[in-house]
Parts: sequence; structure tokens; C-alpha cells
Amino acid sequence: MCSIMGYYNTEQSFEEIKWLNRTLSHRGVDNRSVKEYNLTEKKLFLGHNRLAIQDLDAQANQPMESERFAIVFNGEIYNHLELREQCDSSWLTHSDTETLLALFNRFGIEGTISKLIGMFAIALFDKYEQKLYLIRDRVGIKPLYWTYQQGEFAFASELKGFAPHLKTKESDKALIQFMSFGYAPSNNSHYEDIYKLEAGHLLIFDGETINKKRYWSLPNNKIDISYEEALEETERLIRSSINYRLLSDVEVGSFLSGGIDSSLVSSIMQQSTTGQIKTFTIGFEDKNYNEAGFAKEVAEHIGSDHYQYIFGVDDVIALMEDMDRYYDEPFGDASALPTMLLSKFTKEKVTVALSGDGGDELFLGYDRYFFTDKYYEIFKKMPQFSRDILSSLGKLSRQDKLEKIAYPMKHPTKENLYAVIASYLKPWQMESMFDREFLYHHFGSLDYLSFQEIESFNQKDTFDNFSKIDFYRYLPDDILTKVDRASMKYSLEARVPLLDHRIVEFAYSLPTDIKLKYGAKSILKDILYKQVPKELIDRPKMGFRVPLQEWFRGEMRDILQDKIASLDERFNKSYLQKLFDAHQKGKNYENIFWNIMRLN
Repeated sequence: MCSIMGYYNTEQSFEEIKWLNRTLSHRGVDNRSVKEYNLTEKKLFLGHNRLAIQDLDAQANQPMESERFAIVFNGEIYNHLELREQCDSSWLTHSDTETLLALFNRFGIEGTISKLIGMFAIALFDKYEQKLYLIRDRVGIKPLYWTYQQGEFAFASELKGFAPHLKTKESDKALIQFMSFGYAPSNNSHYEDIYKLEAGHLLIFDGETINKKRYWSLPNNKIDISYEEALEETERLIRSSINYRLLSDVEVGSFLSGGIDSSLVSSIMQQSTTGQIKTFTIGFEDKNYNEAGFAKEVAEHIGSDHYQYIFGVDDVIALMEDMDRYYDEPFGDASALPTMLLSKFTKEKVTVALSGDGGDELFLGYDRYFFTDKYYEIFKKMPQFSRDILSSLGKLSRQDKLEKIAYPMKHPTKENLYAVIASYLKPWQMESMFDREFLYHHFGSLDYLSFQEIESFNQKDTFDNFSKIDFYRYLPDDILTKVDRASMKYSLEARVPLLDHRIVEFAYSLPTDIKLKYGAKSILKDILYKQVPKELIDRPKMGFRVPLQEWFRGEMRDILQDKIASLDERFNKSYLQKLFDAHQKGKNYENIFWNIMRLN
């Protein structure tokens, strides 16, 4: 795992570029390098910070070059040794970076990408054609930002890699989106004119123009298959994926929460390894939020060498400043804090850890999918005048779920309903929270909640659509961003075997009735129950939650009140004070308040 960055046609000096590259050095502590390329008329800088995982020798450092290409690369290509057999090359290293150079030379850009099993953010400069290619992996496991301002093109793994003159204005649109979702979705970032390269996309810059192309997307067609066949193939793919992700010249461990996904990954990893693997879990002092005991029971059953760390509110307060620094932009998922602590704790023992992320999106594990479906059917049967009444009552109701349901009744699709249920802020809360003129000047309306831009909706399968909304938005912009920044802060490489693109493609080719034959995530559960006794796993899902609700009434109460008082004129502080008072009396606005706390 590493960081990459680059500048084209910049006024920055070589020393200034080296300084910018150094701001990303937490992502790779084993080597730091910048190289300058003098082109026909302009200059190109490529920078890299290396965390050595495969081939620890200095010959594998980056930037790396062939006769035609120069490359900086963040990620891992797990099948690169197999792909070497397709190249006629004399190898100087056994690094996947050298493999990539040979593949690009032989098969071209998209021909190479189609062969890769891995996670990657790649910058490739073609010396012959004087073109720069940016490539982000299919799922968005590895981050990549870019900008093109006044003739200067730049890219980086994180926003801190961009020079201050490129980050002159915060995006008001991204602020509104952040308060609703907890992140700026799709290609947006916290700064105007700086963008994320979307997952599964390729960007081509020829020195003057930018072209973007989607090279991969989810399958739309469903296959005819039995449940037993789906179970067998899913298990085969998961075992293959985990075996690939054990490729490393340093020790690999596994995160273990005791839930379905991490238990499945850890148990199969232990079966695939000759020695005893190390597993890691984190728990809370508050027993209502603590799953560490469940993880310990699973670890004892699979025979792993298990480590756990219990933390409290003081750990969180100490980490909040670090969270702002390493996430670069407001990030609303409070589970980032325990993920950071888990990564720090894990890095003391290993350099690579497997994570169980992705199972809920691929195999329909979120409760909100079922909640949306259930209540949509109820409201669909109501006459229109009843929907109008409920829509207006939403602003008055004390019931949070009723409030979230009321808005979509004027736009009655399941996708609209799901979008509101999945958001932190209800539309009418946004109208109360922000200065009204500011809100409508920058956003005009809230129809964006319908997610009309999702091109792959299946008109007959709304569960599939709910999952795709999360796959294209929540997964890369929340879950994977959280894990990447938390692990990279401590130079720990996190690998996500359930998001191998072969598993993703197969999961989305399965009909929903197969996925849900025995309930949510039944395929993953049935695979797991062959490895671990059902009684160790079969319990209500807790999730990686943080007791913010209680903390905002206790240890973090004054910190929150000071933060509300410090907000600028874009916010309606009197409304937020009302929410604060209501929270102290028993209502729960923890998600809204946590997002407020994350604003700089």
C-alpha cells in the first residue's frame, strides 16, 4: 500500500513537490521518491510513498519506468505472478508494479485492466503519446483525486497532496451533501474543482483535454441457478479471493468483530494458512456496544492467536483531531474512530490485515432494505389524500421513522423512500438547519435524493436497486474511505476479500429470491455455519457502533455546544440549539451532531 501524486504544467518547484509528497508519507514509510520528467514543452512530476508488501528490495521502489511508460501505483495486484506468464520479459524484481508495466506494454490500457484481480489507483504516463492515464479499481477500494485548474493538472491519493492554491474554496454543495449523507458522494470533494475519480473509471489527460470513461460496471442480467449452486460457487470464489490476498512478503492478520463477514473471512483464512493467524478486535467500555466477547469466542473456535483492545470516550476525544487531519474533509461515519484504534492496535503485530467489508451490500444484509420494502407496501395501499396528510405530519411528528417516511409520499417510489431512510438528515430538517436562501441558492431542490443518476436500476427488483445505491455511493464514499484512511494513518494495509470483482459480479448476477431464500445474507451465513457453530453467530446485529448518544449527554456535551455556537451564517443555530435541548431530554440526534462536530 502506498500513496501516489503528480503535477503537470505546474509552477511548483521540485522542492515544493517533494514537500507535498511528504504530506502523504503516512501511507508508505519504507521509501519516498519524486521524479521530474521534462516533456517537449512542459514538466511532469510523479511522486510516491511506498509501504513495502511484495518484494521488499529497493529495486521495486517507485516511480518505476519501462522504455515507454512511467508508473506510480497504490494497491496490490494479487494475480500478478500468474499474469507474468503472459509477458515475454526479463524480470528485475518480483513486484506487481513491474508486472503492470509489462502488461500495459503488451495488452494496452483496458486490455490490462480487464486481467487484474486486486485493488489499485494507478497513474501511468505514456512517453510515446505524451498522455497521462489515471485508473481507479472497479469497486473504489483505493482513493484517487484529481484537478485541472488554469492549465495545471494534479492528482493525489488524498486531498493533502494538493498545493494550497488548488484548495481555495470549499464546496457549499458538498457541505449540504455531507450533512445529509455523512460524505460528499460520487465525484465530489470538499473543495470546488477537486474531484474523486469514480470507481471503475479511467481518466485520460493529453496535456489539454480530459476524457473520462467507465471501464467496468455491475452486471444487469440475472442467471438461472439453484440456491445450492449459488452457495457452492460463492464459497469457491471467497476461498479463491482469500488465498490471493495472502500473497505478501510480510505477515497478514485479520480483523474479527464476531459478526458474519469478519468471522467468515477469518475462519477461511485460518483454514488456508499453515500456521496460526493473528486476529484483532476492539471493544467499548460500555457493554451495550461491546462485541469483543463474541469475537473472542469465534477466535477460540477457529484457533487464531487473538488480540483485543477495549477503549472509552477519552480515547475518542484524543483521536478527533487526528481524524480531521487524516480524513482531509468532513467525514460523518463515527465508526471511523474505533477503526482507527483497531488499525493502530493491529499495526503493532502485522503490516497487512483482511477485513470483512462488502457482505451487506452484495448479499442484502442491511435492515433498512427490509424496512423500506415493508413500509412502502403499506403506504402504497393508502389513498392519495392520506399520503398528503402524512407528508405534512412529517414535520410535526415526534417519531423519527414516520418523519423519514413522510417526504417520499409525494414522490412514491421505493428508491425515493430508501434514499431518505438511508440519510442522516430528513429533507425538512435540512430546510430548518440551513439558511433557506443559502440552501436553495446552492442546491435548488432536494430531488437528488431520488438517485436518478444510477443507471443500472432494475425496474422489477427494488432490493437490487437499494443494494446498487449503496454499492455505488455508500460503499466507496463511506465504508471503503473509512477503512483506507484509518488503516493508512498507521501504514497498515487493509485488504477486502469479499469485494474481489469476481465475487461482486457473481453476487449481482444472483436473483434476489436466491439471495434471500432463508433471510438476509443467507448465503454467507450458510457458508459460515460450515466453519463456525451457528450459536456463536446467530444473534441480533450490533454493528460497529459508537455510544455517541450517551456521550453527547455526558462527556462530550460541552464540546458539542461550543461547536454549535461556532458555526457560521450558513447554519440556523437556533434550530440546532433546539435539537440539542431535545437530545438532552431523550431524543436522539447523534448522527446530526456528529456531522456538526466534523465540520472545520
